[in-house]
Amino acid sequence: MSETSTLIGYQGRTISREELALVPTPSATNTHRPVPHHEVIGALIETLGFRHIGVVHDEYAVSPDGMKMFGALDLATEMNGCRFSIGVRNSHDKTMRLAMTVGYRVFVCSNMAFSGDFTLGTMSPMIGSETRTLSSVGNRRTTGMFVGPISIP
Repeated sequence: MSETSTLIGYQGRTISREELALVPTPSATNTHRPVPHHEVIGALIETLGFRHIGVVHDEYAVSPDGMKMFGALDLATEMNGCRFSIGVRNSHDKTMRLAMTVGYRVFVCSNMAFSGDFTLGTMSPMIGSETRTLSSVGNRRTTGMFVGPISIP
């Protein structure tokens, strides 16, 4: 467990980014196209990299059926001994929207608890769209920087 983020998974179990890539994604329907959990995380990490922000620790929790994902990422950016973190959640079964929170301390739990210093707006899938964008992964007041939009193919 990290000093700046807390992730409480199903039955206390968390998984790595490599294990997250093994979670199956349901097939798309006419009204819903699930984005694989690992692609959401990959796009987030890639976008952070464009701003020269690395991830020093990350962990994830997935529901037993693989439909819900929760994650906490500790960032390499520090200030006065404090490290910033990002909390993220996503679902394939439409029970919750893709959402992120950022701050000096984030809390993400599989019971839907989700908090940080700044919680970004949520996003739902857009039918027929090849690109989904989640803007403002960051907060000038909290981190002193801005991380641009994330494009998920």
